Amino acid sequence: MEKKGIKWICTYCVDNILVKIADPYFVGFCADKNIDCASKVVSKAYPEEPVGVLCTRNGRPAVIEYSEIDEERRYAKDESGRLIYNWAHIVLNNFSVDFVKKIVKNHLNELPFHIAKKKVTCINDKGETVVPDTINGWKLELFVFDVFPFAERMAALEVDRTEEFSPLKNAPGSGKDCPETCCNDLSRLHKRWIKDSGGAFRHGDNSTGLCEISPLLSYAGEGLEPLVKGKEFSLPLHLE
Repeated sequence: MEKKGIKWICTYCVDNILVKIADPYFVGFCADKNIDCASKVVSKAYPEEPVGVLCTRNGRPAVIEYSEIDEERRYAKDESGRLIYNWAHIVLNNFSVDFVKKIVKNHLNELPFHIAKKKVTCINDKGETVVPDTINGWKLELFVFDVFPFAERMAALEVDRTEEFSPLKNAPGSGKDCPETCCNDLSRLHKRWIKDSGGAFRHGDNSTGLCEISPLLSYAGEGLEPLVKGKEFSLPLHLE
């Protein structure tokens, strides 16, 4: 990477359909502040939302995983009634190459393991496949955010949830953070891009059906006016 002149590494979580990969605004934010790493955050939708929380621990930047935060902190509020542990870490992080080199050279063995309790398909002493009904295994995981405490300069950038965060966590039909909500959130965003660029939909806001704009056509809603301004579209729509 150094030979190619690469200065920043952009990482994202694969279960977020609205992720802006290698967001130039975010890269510019990091470069302007000359920081080691940075995270995008959104305000939590509700106290029990299954997201890690960006915070400080012993004066250093850190993330508390949703499975590890205690009840007191989960619901704690400030004087204005806002959650104290409010900033959801949505796993959209940028790291400077110099910082990654420092971690690899000096701190890899210091990263803690996190326990994930799983139902693990296994083979019993008779050689039979067993699909357990209860937790039977502990998985040790390393999380990328555990490098945050080693940063001398770190920043967080709050982004609009409706533009950058729609996670896939649950099975189809569950009604929350599932394939249907991801499709609807992407469609809602792309409809807005078309409207903001001067386009419209038949039946207006009562239009039903999904809308998708190819990422090869527009990264974040830019450049659409020549294609949609003054035009009316029917749903479902795939603009490519």
